[in-house]
Amino acid sequence: MMNVLINGYLGKMGQAVVKAINDSDKFNLVCCVDINSETSGANFSKLSEVREEIIRDTHCVIDFSNASGFVEAAEFSLSNGIPFVSGSTGYSQENLDDIKHLSDEKKVGAALCSNFSTGAILMSHIGSIAAKFYEYAELIESHHENKADAPSGTSISIADSISKGNPDRFKKVDSKINKISNTRGGHGAGVNIHSVRLPGVIAKHELIFGAKGENLTIIHNSSDRESFMPGVLLAAEYVIKNNDFIMGLENILGL
Repeated sequence: MMNVLINGYLGKMGQAVVKAINDSDKFNLVCCVDINSETSGANFSKLSEVREEIIRDTHCVIDFSNASGFVEAAEFSLSNGIPFVSGSTGYSQENLDDIKHLSDEKKVGAALCSNFSTGAILMSHIGSIAAKFYEYAELIESHHENKADAPSGTSISIADSISKGNPDRFKKVDSKINKISNTRGGHGAGVNIHSVRLPGVIAKHELIFGAKGENLTIIHNSSDRESFMPGVLLAAEYVIKNNDFIMGLENILGL
């Protein structure tokens, strides 16, 4: 059995991970940490409170907190030689560079994934193939009203994937008259990204390609957080067995 510590366990994604671990025959939940938790037994409000014997028994830290919680969890995990998986977003490039350096220095596996849904990863992969045949692209991402960052990390990853690092890959369409600022969305990696925040939504991404006389639309919708769990467990198993620093679940799926 692979022992897991979950950081941010009281959040909705954290609770889904708790259930997935408890339902798994490969993983065992040894510790839960959340700033809103009361310290008792194997539950802690701070990573600094986690006892040494628990740290020694932990095979992987899974983090679903926020940008600041991500940095603390990554440093805690990798400094203690524990493989690390995170679905947190909103951190800076400097944070990312520091974590990669620590992972390489300690020779400990780490997987940072903006989305753990296999369908969302396939959408991005298929989109990168379709992009070769189109000069226009727009992306609409929809999430629940409590999502802290916009646009979503997944939408940024999709935009990066289909533009292949070339921000001039797609033609940009600007309205001559913009009656309301930012109506055309935010420009990322050469793609206009539009963010929707509404209750009743978990995560939805709609990628639209345009050409004369036709459109190609690729949609992925996660209606339940359970859809992310196979990817989370796959990433955890991967970093436990490998010392690689991974950005994106697609690199574990072999896409």
